[in-house]
Amino acid sequence: MREMLKLFLDADTPEALAKALKSAGFVVVRSQEVGLGEADDLAQIQWASEHGYVLFTFDVKTMPKAVMQWQAMGCKHSGVIFCEQMPRDAIGVIVRRLLNLAKVHNNETLKNVTLHLGAVWD
Repeated sequence: MREMLKLFLDADTPEALAKALKSAGFVVVRSQEVGLGEADDLAQIQWASEHGYVLFTFDVKTMPKAVMQWQAMGCKHSGVIFCEQMPRDAIGVIVRRLLNLAKVHNNETLKNVTLHLGAVWD
């Protein structure tokens, strides 16, 4: 059986999504659980990278710049998944897309990969 993705959810990600992802079998850590609820983007990328988690974020404004800055410093990351803000009732859509993504990717194949969780994953 394929190992499920390890996801680090940044502070903008609702707790309801974390619960739904855990129920679907994902290994999930929220930034708030590790004392990074108020941390800047680079600190969150660093934590996820050091612990082997793919960073999942709705922050498409500042996080892409932080990822580029991280890479420009010569640092590697464990993967970043960007998702556009969706209505709260769209949690099922996000989980379905991540399950589909997990059919073709794992934490190893997502290292240093940045992708957008769009309709292509439906």
